[in-house]
Amino acid sequence: MLGSQSFIAVHKSNGTIRAYTSPITSYTTMLQEEGVVSDDGTLRPHSFSPSNLQSYGTIDFISGKVSKATEDVNSRTMLRNVHGILNTVSWGIMMPIGVTMGRYLKVFDGLGDTWFHLHRAFQSLAFLIAIAGFGSGLYIGNHYGVHHAPHRCIGITLMYLASAQVCVAVFFRPKKAHKYRIFWNIFHYIVDHVTIVLAIWNVLKGFSILNYHNGWKKKYLGIIISLAAIAVILEVITWIWVCNKKTKNSQNHVTISQT
Repeated sequence: MLGSQSFIAVHKSNGTIRAYTSPITSYTTMLQEEGVVSDDGTLRPHSFSPSNLQSYGTIDFISGKVSKATEDVNSRTMLRNVHGILNTVSWGIMMPIGVTMGRYLKVFDGLGDTWFHLHRAFQSLAFLIAIAGFGSGLYIGNHYGVHHAPHRCIGITLMYLASAQVCVAVFFRPKKAHKYRIFWNIFHYIVDHVTIVLAIWNVLKGFSILNYHNGWKKKYLGIIISLAAIAVILEVITWIWVCNKKTKNSQNHVTISQT
């Protein structure tokens, strides 16, 4: 109540107790949470389990009524889960698969341009889902005041990289025989791989923020390891295919020359 005094006692790192009174001069928000304290006496992050996230509300000390914020918490939790699912599927799974398709399918002559259309369709769908995931993250940050600076900055960087990749691929892709095609290929390759590395890192960062989803983090790591193993196998197959093709072409060239 206004005009009253609150009594505060804190355990210090040396084992002593510091006690003091603090006058209450205005109404404000009171934060109550359960967590651990580090060795230097600073507070560590509290758990993000549902019980912790739903443990707040408004208390009217005059009437004794307590109003819970369950609906708001549930809405925020749902949006956060949607944000995580959209970005994990788009940035963390679909885009690496799309890059793998573009890298390894084009060496097979029988596919023709099919590999390109599959690669473009897969990456376009992933980009659209990523836009929705990015928008949900901005909404959560602006509406609920939830900010995780590194996670947010990497997300913004990813959107810039992906947008640049799309614009360059659609509007500035030279013909295969063009003299500047080599520079376009280098740009496309570098942006692709930088985006994939940052995307995987940011997805893992997101799972760390939601620290009660360690099971999902392990499953995602399993998916990434599986994709990496498949990429290694495809790389070996590709090199064998290319080497055999070069050998066959050389033999055909020698035969034609002799005739």
